[in-house]
Amino acid sequence: MENKILFLDFDGVLFDTLREVYLVNRYQYRGISFFDEVDEENYKLYYKYKFLVYNIWMFYYFNPIVFEGVEEKDIVPLFKKALQNRNKDKEEQFCREFLKIRENLIKNHYDFWQGLEKPYDFFFEIKKMYEKDKINMLVASKKNKTSIIQRFNYYDFDFDEDKVFAREILNNYSSKAEFFIEYMEQNGYSKAIFVDDNINNITPCKQYENIKTILALWGNTAPDSKGCSQDEAIKTIVEFFK
Repeated sequence: MENKILFLDFDGVLFDTLREVYLVNRYQYRGISFFDEVDEENYKLYYKYKFLVYNIWMFYYFNPIVFEGVEEKDIVPLFKKALQNRNKDKEEQFCREFLKIRENLIKNHYDFWQGLEKPYDFFFEIKKMYEKDKINMLVASKKNKTSIIQRFNYYDFDFDEDKVFAREILNNYSSKAEFFIEYMEQNGYSKAIFVDDNINNITPCKQYENIKTILALWGNTAPDSKGCSQDEAIKTIVEFFK
């Protein structure tokens, strides 16, 4: 077991975090209070197409499309077209504002924020494996590290904070795969298994034979995605560590 490790994404793998993401983006784009009623039809659309977004800056292009109520058939082509004309200065400004809004939400309305993100059953199974079986594991997420640790602490998951690698670290790499390979080489791991709900994070790992991947279908995946259920993923991970 010593030379094997489990890599985990956070959003859409350990926790359903889209409600929080939706409210923060809605506030940033439309100025609507976190506490105002949610348009459930718009939220369903946001949830359905969130798989297009795997970095915070991408919401800069995603929000105007979904919040403005374009026809559903136009969402994907409009988003792809927007990415062809990127404005990196605007993206960086957007990211700073997004993180500041989330920070203020946590600071000023902590109890409300805690109720926005729900752990999947997968989280509790992984927690048991980490605590009981002492599997090697790290979290790699573009979320900020403090938020991840706060979530774990709330659910009494005494996870090593040094094994949480968030946006502050991952932004220095072209992909999670690049980070994983470097981490494995530096820490003596020969095999890894990686769970993520975004195919854009999974695909770069395919070039490495020693990284097995699982696409989490319980997260925000495209409707035609081929991956694993929570039970299937747990069985695969258990088998991997035998």
